Order: sequence, then structure tokens, then C-alpha cells
Amino acid sequence: MEIRRSGNFGVIDTGTGRGLISFSIGGRGKGWEPSSIQLNRRGSFFSRKISVNGTFIVPMGDNNDMPGEVMRLLDKFYAGEGIMGKIAGLQWGEGPRLYEDAIDEENNRFYRRWKLDPKITADLESWDYTTVLHRSLVDLTHMQGFFIKFVRNRAPRIGNPGRFVRLEHIPYQKARLVYPPDGEDEPQEILVGDFPYPDPAYTYRYPIFDPANPFKYPVSVKYYNIYSFCKDFMSTPRFLGALDWLELAGGLADILISYNENASAISLHIESPQAYWDRAEERIKGVCAQTGETYSNKMLEEFKDAAMEKFASNITGRENVGKYMHTTKFWNTEANNFEGWTVTPLDKKIKDYVDAQIKISNKADAAATSGFGLDPVLSNLIIENKLSSGSEKLYSLKVYNASETAIPDMILCKPLQQYINANFPGTTTKVGLYRTIVEAEQNVSPSNRMKENA
Repeated sequence: MEIRRSGNFGVIDTGTGRGLISFSIGGRGKGWEPSSIQLNRRGSFFSRKISVNGTFIVPMGDNNDMPGEVMRLLDKFYAGEGIMGKIAGLQWGEGPRLYEDAIDEENNRFYRRWKLDPKITADLESWDYTTVLHRSLVDLTHMQGFFIKFVRNRAPRIGNPGRFVRLEHIPYQKARLVYPPDGEDEPQEILVGDFPYPDPAYTYRYPIFDPANPFKYPVSVKYYNIYSFCKDFMSTPRFLGALDWLELAGGLADILISYNENASAISLHIESPQAYWDRAEERIKGVCAQTGETYSNKMLEEFKDAAMEKFASNITGRENVGKYMHTTKFWNTEANNFEGWTVTPLDKKIKDYVDAQIKISNKADAAATSGFGLDPVLSNLIIENKLSSGSEKLYSLKVYNASETAIPDMILCKPLQQYINANFPGTTTKVGLYRTIVEAEQNVSPSNRMKENA
């Protein structure tokens, strides 16, 4: 049996799995009431710079561990990584393809003329460019940015032309921008290590890649990101404002499991008369006077804990099932009222509690998908038991492709495009993500419909 008390209010965990018992000593209060709590709201990149191993960097979050915090929240939220995977899949389409810009003169519009370029493709495939690009996309969908390392050949050391050997993806949590020195507006270096607590022996500084002089450094790194409003240097996740909802949604399962296992709702409330404790204090003082011991308030507090624990043990436990308790009330002339011990069973309202948790869960799901910027129809979430029709999904997909893919496509393919431009100067070949246009079933010939090919 465990007792937790603050002043004259307390809660006893009987350890029997039958719930908690609240105490109100003095009988004048309203029982166990939570104190006023000031929430510790989550900040985002409020510190402009912090020192790590003697180097000033641009922190990721107040604790310099925003990627880790996002990872933990998404791992705990049942639909978190599922939704992020859906976003990455919608962005990726069928993957990167080569193209040239073209103009449809008849309709006066730009379009991409997809093409094959064996020479460029062979170069890219020599270092598995699709894996690098996909890992970068995962970082981009989670954190609105990613880090890429450019690795050059050694030829410029002996005066021969430079050429990139490969690009490497740097996991987002392992890189930080070095805060720009005095006189510079933008960071000039990137620190790579095991953040948020990197080992100095395995921490490396790299210059930032310069597209205007691509072969300047043997190895350079660049941070590519979608700009976040009023954020210096680093971008924040689109769903930053929904992190509290994600935390709430991720904790609902634990709450319900704990409730079912421990019946954690308070089951009984006991009120005791103040006169009882006044007489107890007088008895303790009398004993101290007889023994010569100095009285202290701690003695009364220990007596209160022991008395509440003993009283609770008499009304709980399997051996006391079916027993009843008799309490006596007496008239207190000073209080002008009856005083005595009272035990009040509390209605747990289990159905109301569970219904409330379900409503909170639905709200958290909706807030999360809104924060992710993905229609619940596309995220496979069932909000309030509503299933979406095929036409709704098709419409949402077309809206998403028209409004949410162009900017991430531009940012994601930028380092690959800079690689191609540097290794193949003068080329007009570009790289972009290819997506098949999804049409409604009624617009597809019967022989090519999905149900005919299932």
C-alpha cells in the first residue's frame, strides 16, 4: 500500500488493483484536487546559437534534439510513421527520371519531356543515387530539410579537371549548421557528429558546398530545406504545432491500458473530522511531555499517514468483501454541524470516461493529419467511423499532386541537379520525380480497369 499526500489531501494506492482512495483530512475540503499546473510548452529554435565542443552551432530545438523528439513522438503515435510513409510515397511517385523542359506551343504551356540519357544514368547508378535521394526525401518529409555530402575526385590535386564521384546522404540528426562568424550572413560550415551529445574525437567540420565553384573542396556538405517562416537558417517540421496532439494521441493507449489494469480512477473518498486530529495531536503532545521528548509537527504527519493507511486497509482487500463499516457522528458546537468519518463511493463513469478518450483520440488524429498537411482520405485514417469513397480519394490525390508536390520536388532534386550540371557542363538534362496520372475508372477502358486486372 502506497500513500501520497500533500498537506491535508492525499491518495492511497491499495495495491489490490481495485483503485485508489482519496482522503480529505479535516472534512472541509472538496477532496483530492489537482493543483494549478503551468504547462511547459514546447519551444522551437528559440536559442540562436549554442556551444558544442567549443563550436557555436545553430541548435535544432531548445534542447538541440528536435529530430530525436520528433522520432520518439511519431514512434509512439500509432499512425505517425504510417502517415509520413504515405507522404513520402505520394512525393516519390515512380522515382527520379530525366527530362528536358519543353513548350506545347498549341496550348501555350510548359511541360516536361521525359528522356533517356544512358551516360548520365550510368554515372548516377554507379553510386546508387535512388537510395540517397529516397533517404533525403524521408528527412525532407519529416523535418523540411536534409543534408548531402559532395565527394570530389582527387584529380585537381595534380591539375586535372575535377569531377564528383558520388553524393552521400547524412542522417538528419547527425548534422548541425555552424553558426556564421562575424561579418557573414549565412553559415560557412557544417558540423557532423553523433548529436545531441557528439564525441569530439568523432566530430567533423565540413565546408559548405558552393554551386558556383563546385570542385573547390574535396568534400563539402550542404543543407537543403524548405524555408520556414521567421526561422533562422534551419527549417522546422510542418507539424510542429501538432506535436502536443501527437503526444496526447500517443499516450491514450497507455492511459486506457493502465486504467484497465489498475482501475486507476479513484473509487472511494474518505472525509475525517478535524476534531479527531486535534485530539490526536493533544495525545501525542501528552506522550512527549511524559517521555521528555520534544514534540514536532512531523510526529503528527506520520500519525496521519499511519491512520489513513490503517483505515483504508479495513475497507479494502478480499478478506473484507461483504463487511460493512459503522461510523458515528457527533455535534460540534463550534462548527455548528455534525462531524464524523464518512466514506463515499465515487461513480467512476467508465462509459463517459472511455467515450471522452475516444473523442480526444479522434481530435488528435484530425489535428495530426492537418499538421502533416495530408488529407485524412489519403492517410488511411478513419475519422469518426467514416469511410471515404473512391471518388473522394481520387479528388484528394489530384489536389495533393497539384498543390503539394512541386516545391518538395524542386528542393529534393536540387543536389542531384547540381551534381549533373557539374559533371556534365552544358547539358540541358534535368532530373525530377515522375508520377503517373491517376484517372477515374470510368475514364479507363474496360480491359485496363483495376478490377479487370486483379
